[in-house]
Amino acid sequence: MGGISFLNSGLLLFAAATILPLLIWLLAKKKPKRVVFPTLRFIKAGQEQEKKRSQLKNIILLIIRMLIILLAVLAVTRPLLRSLHLKPSKNHPPTAIAILVDTSFSMDYVEEGKSNLERARDAIRRINALANAQDRLIPVTSDADWNRLHAQIYAGAIPDDLLKQLNVTFTPQPLDAMLKLAQDKLRETQLANRELYLLTDGQQAEYPAAPDPALNVINVAANQARANLSCSEAGVLPQLVEKSRRQSIQFKVTNHSASERRDVLVKVVLGGAKVAEKFVDLPARQTVNQSIVIDLQQDGWQSGYVEVLDDRLEHDNRAYFSFPFQLAPRVAVVSDRAALPLALRSLLQVYTGPGGRIDILNPQQLNLATLQQYQNFVFTGSAYLSPKLREIIGALQSAKRGALFCLDQSLSAEYKAWLGGLFGVSFGAWQSQNQSLGYINPHHFTTELMRGTNIRFNALTDFWKLSGNGSTTLLGSAAGPYALARDNFVLWNIDLASQKSSFLLDAAFAVFAYRSLEYTGSVVAAGEKYQLGDAVSANRVTLPDGTNLDTANHSFTLNQPGIYTLGKADGSSTAISVDAPRQESEYAPMRYKGLKNTKLLDRNWQNALFHTRLGHDLWKILLAAALALFLLEIILVKAEELRPAKTGANPATGSKS
Repeated sequence: MGGISFLNSGLLLFAAATILPLLIWLLAKKKPKRVVFPTLRFIKAGQEQEKKRSQLKNIILLIIRMLIILLAVLAVTRPLLRSLHLKPSKNHPPTAIAILVDTSFSMDYVEEGKSNLERARDAIRRINALANAQDRLIPVTSDADWNRLHAQIYAGAIPDDLLKQLNVTFTPQPLDAMLKLAQDKLRETQLANRELYLLTDGQQAEYPAAPDPALNVINVAANQARANLSCSEAGVLPQLVEKSRRQSIQFKVTNHSASERRDVLVKVVLGGAKVAEKFVDLPARQTVNQSIVIDLQQDGWQSGYVEVLDDRLEHDNRAYFSFPFQLAPRVAVVSDRAALPLALRSLLQVYTGPGGRIDILNPQQLNLATLQQYQNFVFTGSAYLSPKLREIIGALQSAKRGALFCLDQSLSAEYKAWLGGLFGVSFGAWQSQNQSLGYINPHHFTTELMRGTNIRFNALTDFWKLSGNGSTTLLGSAAGPYALARDNFVLWNIDLASQKSSFLLDAAFAVFAYRSLEYTGSVVAAGEKYQLGDAVSANRVTLPDGTNLDTANHSFTLNQPGIYTLGKADGSSTAISVDAPRQESEYAPMRYKGLKNTKLLDRNWQNALFHTRLGHDLWKILLAAALALFLLEIILVKAEELRPAKTGANPATGSKS
C-alpha cells in the first residue's frame, strides 16, 4: 500500500486556517484616495517603481505566512509516507502493539497439561521480553467487562498480575468489536509504527474484511486435532402414569473426536451430592441419548447436573437441570359448581395420585393466601368474572405462575372479553358440529410427546370459535384452535362435559392433560431452559457460586452457567438451570487463505515483532520547513526596515534629496 496517511487526520480541518493571511491582506488593503497635486508629479516615476517592488515583497511574505500555517498544521496531523518498497526495520523503532486475546471458552482446552489460554499468557510474556521502554502495548480480550477495566496503553510491558486475571468468557464479543477498540488505542499512542496480533486457538470465527494495520494471527494451540467430549440437554423425563420419587434424568453425550471412546464415566449430582453414575461407550463423531434413574428425597425444586468425566474442556462437561416435584400436589379447582365433569375429575385424580388433594373452591372463597397453599390452579364452570376472580388470576400472572382454563358454553360476555385479552384471541359463536383434530404443535412442552402419534379417536365438538394469533396454538383444526398457551397459562377450548368428543377418550388426550397440568403447575415448566445473556425478573438472585444479590431494578442478566435461585416478592423462589454454549465444543479450524490483510504466522512469530515499517513519519521535516520559512520572513522584514531610503535628483532644482 502506498500514499500518504495521517495519524491525526481529524486535525486536517485546521488546514483551512491557511487562508487567514490572505483574507487579512485582502481586507486590510486600502486604495489611497487620488489627489491631483501638480508639485508632486516630478517624483511620480519613483513612486511607481517603489510600488511595484513593495507589492512583490508583500506577495512573497503572504505566501510564506500561508506556507508556515499549512506546514505547522500538517506537522500536527502527523502525515505518514507509505511505500510498497519499505522494508522491515532492522533495528527496533518505537512501536505500538495491540494484542487481541481470544478468551472464548474453547481457549480452556487442555493439551499436554496446559490450556490454550495459558499458552496465550506465555506468548504475551515473550512479547514483554522483546519490548523496550519506548514501545506501547495494548491488551484487548473477548470479554467486554475486562476491557473496560484493563484495555489500556502500557509502556514497555503488560503487567504480569494483569495477565493472571485473563479468564475465559461465555459471552465473547465479536472480533470486529475487539479490533475497533484496538485501533482506537493504537491511534492514541501517536506512534507511527503499529502492529496488530491475535492470539487464538484457531477456532472458526468471523474475521474483519480488511483490518488496518494488518492482522497477524498467532495460533497458540498445540495441534489442530481435538479429543473433546461434551454433555448437553439434561432434564427430567416426565412421569405419565403416576407420581413417584424415582425419576429418570435424560441427557446427551457427544464424542467430538475422530476415535471411539469406551467406558466413559457419567455421573449425576443432585443438590451437591452424587446420586448416580454409569459408564457409556461413545462412537467417533456421534451423539448418544442416555438416561440415569435417581431417587428424590424431598418435595420442592430439584436441581443439579449431569457430568461426563473429561479433562480436555471442562466447561462443556456439565449439563444442568432443574425441575419442581411434588409427590402429592394440591390442586385448586375454581368453580361455582359443586361437581366436576367426569373427564376432568379422572384426570386430576391420576395427576395428584393417592396422596394428593383436589379442592373445589368457589370464586368468593379465594384470597391471596390461597396462592401459597396449592401447586395447581384450574378455572372451570365459572360463568361470570367476579372482582375476586380477576384479582387472583392477576396475582398468578404477576408472580409468573400458571393456570389451566377449561371453557364451556356458560361464559359471560365479560369473561370472554377478559380471556380474549389474556390469550390474544377473539370469541365467535359456539360450535356444536363435529370436527377432526388436524394440528398438534410438535415443539411445545405440552404436546411434543404426541408428535407423529396416530390418534384413533380425534373427534371434537362443543367449542368456541376462536380467532387471532396472540397465543401459541397447541391443538387445532380448520375450525380453529382447541388449546392455546401464553406465558404459563393454558386454555382448553373443549367442553369436558360433552359426550360427543371422542378425543377425550383417547390416550393422547391423557398425555396432553398431564403435560398441561405439569406446565401450569410451577413457576417454570419442567424442561424449560435459559441461555447465557437472558434477563430474568427477580427481587433476589443466588448465583451458582452461592453469592446472594438484591436486584435494584428486579432484573438480572445470566452471565455464567450453573443453577440460579430466583427470589420473588411474595417469598417464593425458583431454581433455574443455565448451560454454557456448545458452539465451540466441536472444533472447526479457521481457514485464513483468502482473507485480506490477515496473515497466519508460523512458529517463529516472535521474529516479526517490532520490525514493521508502516511508513516515513514526516512531521519533523514539515516542522523544520515551517521554522525555516518563519526565519526567512523575519529576515525579509528586517531587511526592509534597515534598507536606506533611495536618493535621486530633484527635477525642479537639480539637487539630490
